[in-house]
This record gives sequence, structure tokens and C-alpha cells, in this order.
Amino acid sequence: MGREVDYDIVVIGCGVAGTASALSAAEAAKKADKSIRIAILERADFDHRGGNSRWTASYMRMKNLDEVADNFVEDMMAFSDNYSDREYIETLAHNAGSTLRWVEEKGVEFDYLPTMFLTASRPRLLPVGGGRAIVDTLSRRAGGLGVEIIYEATAWKLLLDEEGAVNGLNVRVKGGTSLQLKVGAVVLASGGFQGNQEMMAQYVGRDAHKIRTVAEGGLFNKGEGIRMAMEIGSKTAGQFDSFHAEPVDPRSKREEAAVMTFPYFILVDQNGKRFVDEGVTTIDEQYEEVARKIFYDLPGHVAYMIGDQKMYEIPNYERAVETDKPAIVAATLEELAEKIGVPADQLAATVKEYNAAVQPGEFHWDKKDGKQAVGITPPKSNWAIPIDKAPYIAYPIVCSNVFTNGGLATDTFGRVLSQDDDAIPGLYAVGETAGLYYGKYPGGTSVLRGLVFGRRAGAHAVSYVMESKKLEV
Repeated sequence: MGREVDYDIVVIGCGVAGTASALSAAEAAKKADKSIRIAILERADFDHRGGNSRWTASYMRMKNLDEVADNFVEDMMAFSDNYSDREYIETLAHNAGSTLRWVEEKGVEFDYLPTMFLTASRPRLLPVGGGRAIVDTLSRRAGGLGVEIIYEATAWKLLLDEEGAVNGLNVRVKGGTSLQLKVGAVVLASGGFQGNQEMMAQYVGRDAHKIRTVAEGGLFNKGEGIRMAMEIGSKTAGQFDSFHAEPVDPRSKREEAAVMTFPYFILVDQNGKRFVDEGVTTIDEQYEEVARKIFYDLPGHVAYMIGDQKMYEIPNYERAVETDKPAIVAATLEELAEKIGVPADQLAATVKEYNAAVQPGEFHWDKKDGKQAVGITPPKSNWAIPIDKAPYIAYPIVCSNVFTNGGLATDTFGRVLSQDDDAIPGLYAVGETAGLYYGKYPGGTSVLRGLVFGRRAGAHAVSYVMESKKLEV
């Protein structure tokens, strides 16, 4: 007979990738009419489950429910300077529509809801209720098919049989004791390592502990999934010294407290000087680079958006200011400078120089308008309007970590690869645990790939455990 297992398939992590894996596996088992025991292990308690996915709006780079955005594959390859795995991205593009239809069929609705991007170069489709709606719906459906979800349980070590196939898992439970599970296959869906200060320092570098996670869900992503697999010889992929960044208000405790109105105004550093072309392109294509620059290049890792009452004239400006903290307001630039701790004479000089450099032209808030500020360094390419309508406003902005880019190398079924590019038997990685991104993040692809490869890995894991059970009978 086949060996006894506690669970045939264990999925580590209860976010979009993990719940998609577990549900897909449960459906494949039902279709094959096989009794396959499946469990999800989740480090958090029920109220905090879902990792990063729980907090995200879950933007999808889709033209509609069936078609990915134009130039999907080429954009993703170009953003990575061609370091990303093309076959993986082509698989993502090919399966995105059918996967979203599968998610819709489970009860998640999708719509073109308003986003924080007042200007965007690629469309964004969203699930109604965000990532949490996906996690709740898929986990409920998985539970209905017999999947167990075990909360407050952290996997910390993979075990192998004599032939190098994954056959066990060490799991630490609440209180600190550890138990050993006998398993048939493991799907690692435990996110990246943004919640692990030591790994952040190791890979991202100095002061990485100062980069806040974009939402508290990120704090649960401590990198064990990646480490466990590396310890048994897995290959890695994705840029380990980088992460997807977003500019947020450091005063706010809420998730994704983004400030995305800066293209219409100016950004200054602690010395009151501009450091970037704020209007270089649409907000969805530039916010990450700005956030990164604030962290890597600026004293104190902080910038300030300096604007005026014209912000309130921009239609839907509230969508682009997701912080729950009010603007810092002052009647004069000197008073504003004092409130934010920036040299008053320098801030006044910066605004005066910028205003003088603004060229005539028609301002269009909703598209690149070519209205420039020239003859200053750096120049401003679009949306250059004078800052002269008091009272003046400021928002502090820091860089936050949405997710880390470094992870495990997998094939298009989510199977984790060895350094020799062989699939490690019984081991899968999906979502941010699988490395993909280098350089600039192609917005709206992360949740999408979690769902697509979660679904693929779950189905493949079932065929794998059925095969290995047959061999041992």
C-alpha cells in the first residue's frame, strides 16, 4: 500500500495564491473522484488571514475579463530588462482570462472601479471587495470541498524522502511547539520576505528595516517559504535586492495610505529642493520609481508634496489621496516650511523658481498635457501649473514595501526547480514566494499571477500525488 500521510497536499499561506491552489486541488480531486486530503496552513489567526492579498485592491492588468491589456507580455519583459521568464509570462497572459472567469464563477464580481490612478497608461480591472473578497470566496469554496484551514501554524522546514521528494513538513504552532506532518506535496504560497528585517537587510540593504510594509498583512510574510526551499537546493528567480514600492503618508497607520497627486505639484526633499520630474509620465507608470528614489536618494528617506488650493479643483482628487491624515496647511510658504521642518528661504526660492519656469499651455488633469516647466533642474514634463493659490498644502511621503521581488524559480506549473532546472518532486511555489520581477513592476500583474499559477499548481499537485500513490501501491 501507499505510505500513510497526514495530508496529501499542504498549501502554506491563505492569500489569493494559496486559496486558489487549495480550491483548484480540491476541484481536481473531486473531478478524479479521489479522496485527497488537503490543508492550508496560515500563520495568522482567522481575523488577520490572507497576508498581503487581504489588504490589496487587487488591480488586474486586463482590458476586460477575458483579455489582458495590450502589449502585456512585451511590457512585462521590457520592465524587467528581459530578465523575467518569458515562458512564465506568456503562460500568465494565456491563462489570465480563463482564470478570472473561474474566480467569477465562484462568486467574485469584477468591475472597472475607480482607482487611485487619475492618469493611467494601462486599464485596471478590479474585484468588487478587493483581495479580501477573493480570499474569503475561494477559501469558503475550498472549505465546502473538504479543505481544512489550520490557523496560527507556521511551516519552518521541508523534509525529503531518500529520493529527494518532499514528504514532510515541520510546523510550529501557537505556543512555540513544533509538530511533524507527513505530506504528499507542498505548495508554498507564503508571500515574500518584507516582514523579515534580517532578510530585508541581507538582500535590500542598509536601512531596509525603515521601509514600512504597505499594509499590516506584509508583516506576516517572513520569508520561510523561500528559505525552506533554498535549504533543499532550489533555484531562485526575481531581483532579491528590490521590491515593489509605493509612495505613502508616514503619518497614517491605514493600509496603502498612498499620495498620488504629486504629478500636479512639486516634490521637495528635507532641504526644500526638488529632486525629480514629477510629471514625467502617467502616475501608474512612475509612482514606483519616485517612491524608490525617496528611499534610496533622499536625506531621512522622506519627501514632501508642496501644492496649493488647485488640488481641490482636480476632479476625483480624493481617489488619489488615500491617506486618512489631512494635508498640512499654511497661509504662506514660509509658514508651511516651518510646519514640515524644511528651510523656509529654500522652499520659497524653489517654488518661485518653479513658478517662473512654468510654460503657457492648457492644463489637462486626466492625460499627459505637455504643459512643461523648463530651464530648471530637474525640468517638469507635464501638468506644470504655478503654485500660487494660498493656503498652501503639504503631504509628507515615504517609500513603502508592497512586496519583495526575490523568490523561487518555478516552471509554468508552479513546480519549484533545482539549481539544475529539474522540478523538485512534490514542491510548488506560487504568488510572491515565486520570484518573477526585476527592475520596474508592471502594475496589475501580481494578484493575477497568484491566481493563475495557484490554480495551475493545485491541479498539478493532485496529478502528482495520484501518480506517486499509484507507484507505491
